[in-house]
Amino acid sequence: MAERTLIWDWNGTLFNDAWLCHDVMNWSLAKRDMPTMSFEHYLSIFTFPVIEYYRRVGFDFEREPFEVVGAEFIAEYERRRLEAQLRDGVPELLTELKTAGWRQCILSAYQQQTLEDLTTHFGVRSFFDHVAGHDDIYASGKIAQGRRLVEALDGDPASMVLVGDTEHDAEIAAELGFACLLIEGGNQPVEVLKKTGLPVLTDLAEVRAFLLS
Repeated sequence: MAERTLIWDWNGTLFNDAWLCHDVMNWSLAKRDMPTMSFEHYLSIFTFPVIEYYRRVGFDFEREPFEVVGAEFIAEYERRRLEAQLRDGVPELLTELKTAGWRQCILSAYQQQTLEDLTTHFGVRSFFDHVAGHDDIYASGKIAQGRRLVEALDGDPASMVLVGDTEHDAEIAAELGFACLLIEGGNQPVEVLKKTGLPVLTDLAEVRAFLLS
C-alpha cells in the first residue's frame, strides 16, 4: 500500500488562533480610529492573499503601505501568540495518526522559524516529518512552498491529504493534486467552506473518524 501522507495547515486548523487574529486586527483598527468589526464579520471577509483581506477591512495602501500595517499586525500577534492554544485533542490525534501509519507534515503561510518555535513549544514538532512555512511575514499564499514540500516528500500527491480551514487550502489541494478535508472553527465560516464542494468537518473528532474509520 502506498504511504499515506497527511498535510496539516497550522493557523486555525491545529492552532486555535482565529480569535486572536480578529482581536489584533481590531487593535490595529482602533489605533487608526477606524471602525472595529465583529468576529462574524472577520470570518466573512478573511481571504488569501492576506493583502486582499486588508483591503476588505478598509485599509488604503496609498495612505499607508501594506508592508507597514502588515508588519505592525505581525509584531503584535507575535507578542501575544502564546495566548492562543492548540485545538482540543491535537496531541492525541497526532499520536493516533502516527501509530496508524500516517506520515504528517505542516504546510502554512506562517513564518518558518516561528512555526518551528511554536510546534516545539507545544510539544508536537516531533510528529511532523516536514514543516513548510513562509520565508516572509506577509502570508501571500502557500502554493509555492506546497510544491517544494511535494518535492521533499518524494511521493505521489494522490496519496496525500490536506486538512485546512480556508478555501485557499482547497485551492492548494486542487493545484497540487491532494485530497482535501476542511474543518470548521478556523478563519472562514462554514458556508464559505461548503462552497468548495469538499467534505467540511466540525472538529478534530470528526477528522479522526474520517481518517481512521
